[in-house]
Amino acid sequence: MKRRSTKQREIVYEALMRLYHPTAEEVYEYLRGEFPTIGRATVFRNLAVLAEEGRIVKLFFPDEVTHYDTITDGHYHFVCKRCAKIIDLQTNARPILPPGHDFEIESQEVNFYGCCKQCQQVLQS
Repeated sequence: MKRRSTKQREIVYEALMRLYHPTAEEVYEYLRGEFPTIGRATVFRNLAVLAEEGRIVKLFFPDEVTHYDTITDGHYHFVCKRCAKIIDLQTNARPILPPGHDFEIESQEVNFYGCCKQCQQVLQS
């Protein structure tokens, strides 16, 4: 369901466009610098609405808080197990559906875990 856009929602969305896979708390802290009166509940509520509208995607990782992504097309993520950096991985892969399947895929989530280049360099020094 598409809701009427509000100034606050657009401010939250614009913050997401500037940040890279932020958490709700990170969006709130970022916006407080420019909009000191914005409330935590306002940010969290608008993130939920943006996700419901399909303008952003919620990212769930084991033992992590929810992160948000403005890239809504199907893509994978790499997560560094050392520094928790999240990196977008593009893919053209499509799932192979069994013959006679009776379901429709609405979304996908594939995550790879390992050690990013920066963390590898720290470990090797």
